[in-house]
Amino acid sequence: MAVTGSTDIDRALWALRAYDTTALGTVSANGPHVAGVFFAPERTPSGGIQLLIATIKGSRKQREMAEDPRVAFMCSPGNPSRWVQGTGVADLITDEQRHAELLRRLTSHASGAAQFIERLPVMPALITVRTLKVVEALGTPALLLSFDESGAAG
Repeated sequence: MAVTGSTDIDRALWALRAYDTTALGTVSANGPHVAGVFFAPERTPSGGIQLLIATIKGSRKQREMAEDPRVAFMCSPGNPSRWVQGTGVADLITDEQRHAELLRRLTSHASGAAQFIERLPVMPALITVRTLKVVEALGTPALLLSFDESGAAG
């Protein structure tokens, strides 16, 4: 189902803001890989959703996103009746002049990321969300969102 309006985006952002970490899946010739990352959900200028993350420079996750930017993610409190999952396209931010502002935005949502950022060489990335599924309770319909290649509601 396509996004029906900004109310759906607001509802999805509200659900994502309940989390500050996500399991992020990447893929390469070596096969699939999943790792936990801190993230901050944001509305894009085109009205979609993006996730701001930080990756360790040179890590497998970063190398795989550089090779194939398609990713999948899932946030869950360990409860099978409430979770968020989605897919997107990652853009590694190589312009170091942008890093400080992006990392500030990340830590303003995910304060635990500060220790990670202070101790390790990191590079921020923006994940433009393409599909999103929000499950808020068993027995209620999931919110299903899709976005076009620019990240705009489609």
